[in-house]
Amino acid sequence: MARFSPALDPRGLLAAKRWIVRPQRVAEPRLRLFCLPHAGAGAAAFTPWAKLVGHDVELCAVRFPGRENRIEEPLFEDLQRLVDELERAVTPLTDRPYAIIGHCSGSIVGLELARRLRDRGRPRPRALIVSSIPGPSRRTSESIHLLPRTEFFERVAQFGGIDESVLDSPEMMELFETTMRTDFRMVEQAPYVPAEPLDAPVVAVGGRDDPFVSYDDLEAWRGETSGDFTLHHLDAGHFVLDEVMDLVARTLV
Repeated sequence: MARFSPALDPRGLLAAKRWIVRPQRVAEPRLRLFCLPHAGAGAAAFTPWAKLVGHDVELCAVRFPGRENRIEEPLFEDLQRLVDELERAVTPLTDRPYAIIGHCSGSIVGLELARRLRDRGRPRPRALIVSSIPGPSRRTSESIHLLPRTEFFERVAQFGGIDESVLDSPEMMELFETTMRTDFRMVEQAPYVPAEPLDAPVVAVGGRDDPFVSYDDLEAWRGETSGDFTLHHLDAGHFVLDEVMDLVARTLV
């Protein structure tokens, strides 16, 4: 197996421990999967995958500040500052082939991370997998983070992926509201800056029953790569994480 030798920064090793959750350490992984969650979510959205991917694949679920065991840390409001820190955390783990997976707003973070790693001369990902979000060139001016409280919660419920017990609890939603609004604002207010397409495959996944993301929206991700592009339009709604895991298990691992 080819080995990469990124220049390691001791701060990066410490950052990796804070930012990256590896539920099952693999001594000699053939592939690492960096998984970026949707707005308001944390590493827990992906940790169940660790038992479903290949035994020689190491799941690396990203945990952003302001949630789970980082609940006391301030949220990021600027996408590029977030990517600055995320790049430092991910770099020590790019000594093995890797792929980047994002769901919804996490897909935008994933694209920016892939661009940043490329611009720093790091090894390219085996694939960038994005789901349930329009390609950046088709982003609209809709601002979910500005919706009134009732409408905001209604939209969050329509996205799916949140337990009904949370949606039915004003106390729990109070805890999630600030985090979700901040995550949405960070991505919605970040300007789309066209850049050289990635020299890596891009896989876009979405649901035919998703009322927010169309086939053409997903097709727009084709422009983000000079390599292979694959689109999977599935019999699903907006929340397609389980289906994405199945695709990963069948194709990348």
